[in-house]
Amino acid sequence: MAEFWSNNDRGYRIRLWIDQTSQNIGGNSSQVRVRLALLNGGYTFADYNCSAYVDLNGQRLNWTGRPSVLSNNSTLMLIDKTVTITHNADGKKSFALSARFSGSGGWSPGTLTIGSHAFTLTTIPRSSSVTVASGIIGSSVTININRQSSSFKHTVRYTWGSKSGTIASNVDTATTWTIPNDFANDIPNSTSGTGTIYVDTYSGSTKTGTQSVSFRADVPSSMKPTFSNVTLTDTNGAAGNLLTGNNFLQIISNVQVTFNGASGSYSSSIVGYKAEIVNRNQVTTSNGGTLGIMNFNGSATIRASVIDSRGRKSDTRDITINVIEYFSPILSFSAVRTRETPNIVQIVRNAKIAPITLSGSQKNVMTLTFKVASLGSTSYTADNGSATGTFTTQHTLTNSAANMAGNYPANKSFTVIGTLADKFTSIEFSATVATESVVMSYDKDGRVGVGKVVEQGKAGSLDVAGDIFAGGKLIQHHRLTNNNGTSRNIFVDPDTIVENGFYYLLSGPNRPFNSNGYLIVERYNADNKYIVQTFKNVYNGNQYIRVMTNGVWNPWVEQVRSDHPNLVNTGWVGIGNGFSYKRLGETVYLRYSFDTNGVQRFSPGTISAELIPGNMMFPITSWTFSPDRLIHIQVNADGRVEWINQSQWRFRYEGQISWAI
Repeated sequence: MAEFWSNNDRGYRIRLWIDQTSQNIGGNSSQVRVRLALLNGGYTFADYNCSAYVDLNGQRLNWTGRPSVLSNNSTLMLIDKTVTITHNADGKKSFALSARFSGSGGWSPGTLTIGSHAFTLTTIPRSSSVTVASGIIGSSVTININRQSSSFKHTVRYTWGSKSGTIASNVDTATTWTIPNDFANDIPNSTSGTGTIYVDTYSGSTKTGTQSVSFRADVPSSMKPTFSNVTLTDTNGAAGNLLTGNNFLQIISNVQVTFNGASGSYSSSIVGYKAEIVNRNQVTTSNGGTLGIMNFNGSATIRASVIDSRGRKSDTRDITINVIEYFSPILSFSAVRTRETPNIVQIVRNAKIAPITLSGSQKNVMTLTFKVASLGSTSYTADNGSATGTFTTQHTLTNSAANMAGNYPANKSFTVIGTLADKFTSIEFSATVATESVVMSYDKDGRVGVGKVVEQGKAGSLDVAGDIFAGGKLIQHHRLTNNNGTSRNIFVDPDTIVENGFYYLLSGPNRPFNSNGYLIVERYNADNKYIVQTFKNVYNGNQYIRVMTNGVWNPWVEQVRSDHPNLVNTGWVGIGNGFSYKRLGETVYLRYSFDTNGVQRFSPGTISAELIPGNMMFPITSWTFSPDRLIHIQVNADGRVEWINQSQWRFRYEGQISWAI
């Protein structure tokens, strides 16, 4: 309750009471009792026309009458009325009020006024507040409501992207809600999203307000991509045709991985693939990619997975593969003439291929062939004797002897090339069949063979099997020059010339100044790591040398002659009158020390013709830079040195000038 008083007129006053009597929560209003009374002191009156009013909240309560106030200190109630005042939407309400009494004068009061005052009603509780924690799609969350009145009921709603709906109705203070799985469809590229919870507050059937709160929902870890299986294919067609199942071949096979049935979860898409050979660091990250050549054998595991647009990885799938050992064919053999028939050549074979055994059966095939050519010829002929063959169950030959079919005369040498092949690759090996071994032979042309049947050279030639000794010393067989003793013409990079000898370089890079010249090569060891090359320029005779150290060429270094200009030093040569000169390399120095004695111009002497710079004048100054004391030394084209002193000053000069030639 609140009361307010007016001004005083001879003891007359008005009094105003305001009481909040009740509230209608659902109607968002309050009932307010308004009372206005006239009070007197020692004055009384009767039968005067009077009026009064109360203004509050935009309405006026009026009173008129002819009252009788005949007792001192009495109270006359003018207005007593209860009014309904509607609150603001938020349940709050304040309003202004004022009052006025008007008498007729005389014994009645004049004007009594209660100025403007404010009155605040009790706030009516309206909408309830709401809280909710983050949740996981497909799981339940609790929505908590803090209501303003125990009589309030609530309707709980949601929005999520374009989706909306009612969660529960007639809720008191809390409700649980399972976030629908299809919410994940709206966030295919993220693992979380944001929605809004709304709470509508009701008082009875009247909606008193709405409050909202945002919430976050995470995609559960169970929502991840999947794939049905992978297909493993050998990109090497030969190996793929030979083997079945998940069997592959070392070095030869390259496994291609194809993902089947890959699918995202709740609208996510597949953005990545991964397959790896476990613990082998061989990986592919594309559908249909390959894992690379497998340089190992035995059992191995290929582990595969996919990744979706949310960054989620699928469960992995492991596939066991079997890598069968493989190695390239291995071949060596010897070819010798048979003792009984020297024209028949026998091959002693040592061959091996990878057996590639699967389910107890050898899958690889060994094929051995031979071809023959006369020594020095490149025209080969296949020999289909018993030394050749195809072996389907055998993968190894050890010291296996077999004859060739051809007729190979004992007085000729031959080159035999054997080829060993399996289903994937092949290898060659060659051997030389020498002439029949004899002590000495000769033919009608006068050719003599020692230790072999003669077969090479022209009339008068000596064809020797083995080393040749003279006077107990071995005759060297290495070729240093052409047969006529001249240098061997070479058209290649001198970096590649490592054999001892005398050469003439006609082209190729890495020559000093890219010039033709003579090359001497000295090799100091058999593995070509320490070599000295000496090069002489054919045009000017300049000589260069370089050394290979541990297989690496050092730069060319010029060997300077004693008459090289950079080495010349003539010493000081006097030309008279305190003048002397000296050449040091490519520089000439002229030194002087004399008294001018006032001479204006003179020549002390002449220098050598090859040192003349050619009509060059050098300014000389003494202790001052005064223009009248400027001196010059001039070296004329004929070698004559001149001193020029225009001012004829008497002064002693000492110094030195120089020029390049």
